Amino acid sequence: MRTAFRISIVRFLYAFVFFECFCSLLPAQTPLPDSQSFLAQFRKKLHRDRTLLSQYTYTEKYTHIDLDPNGKPKRTEVTVYQVLPGAEYWQSYRRMISKDGVALSEKELEKEDRDHENEMRKHEKKSEAELRKDREKDDREEQELLDEVFAMYDVRFVGRETIAARPAILMTFNSKPSYKPKTSDAKMIQHVDGKIWVDEEDHELVKLEAEVAEPISLGAGLLAKVQMGSRLTFERRKVNDEVWLPVASQVNLNARVLLLKGLNIREVVEYSDHKKYRVETNFKFGPVPNLD
Repeated sequence: MRTAFRISIVRFLYAFVFFECFCSLLPAQTPLPDSQSFLAQFRKKLHRDRTLLSQYTYTEKYTHIDLDPNGKPKRTEVTVYQVLPGAEYWQSYRRMISKDGVALSEKELEKEDRDHENEMRKHEKKSEAELRKDREKDDREEQELLDEVFAMYDVRFVGRETIAARPAILMTFNSKPSYKPKTSDAKMIQHVDGKIWVDEEDHELVKLEAEVAEPISLGAGLLAKVQMGSRLTFERRKVNDEVWLPVASQVNLNARVLLLKGLNIREVVEYSDHKKYRVETNFKFGPVPNLD
């Protein structure tokens, strides 16, 4: 018995020594970046980049699924758009090209184009001072929301992961119970926790996973109440080694509307066919892309 015990001890020691030697041969784990400076760089990249975004058009496939109480699909709608983001928000154009697998006719497409041109003309009638005031208002509201987001959340660095062959820093974010939000948007998102991946080199958002941790009331709960467990995922990728653009998003929403109607849906958006596009005064589209 003692001999067998000694043999077991010797084997354990050999195994331990081997493990230590093996670990010493592994490459050292690169330390995570300094959290303060990394988050500061990340925040800078969260601003809208109108110039680069206005240079790309893409195809957007939007799938809406109504779910039963057990989460099984009841009804599905699929809509495909050609999207041309503009330098200004009012210039952006989501041109519907198919509905549930059926391409829109030339007449329907022409009507969409006319409707968009009419909307453009309404904004073009505004003076440069009015347009500048609108831009300043957008920028101010964006800045206020960013201030709140970075103040209301406790962010923790978890580790490093590789996404699309690029290193990304994984962080968790949880709302601080003591924080009192000032804006209406912040009052809603303070009930959301989750995880976020940020590209280590570019400090750009790569992926977001968020979940409603506490019910969100809209209109004091009279308009709607978003239930706990509702989830959002959002992903971006670097295109042409130049700009980060969305590639996919998904929302699983469980809510009660007007205190009566239950809403249980899943919405999936897939972005593809990103192409460089020069903004013209008149929007002209090429052939409708293959929808198969």
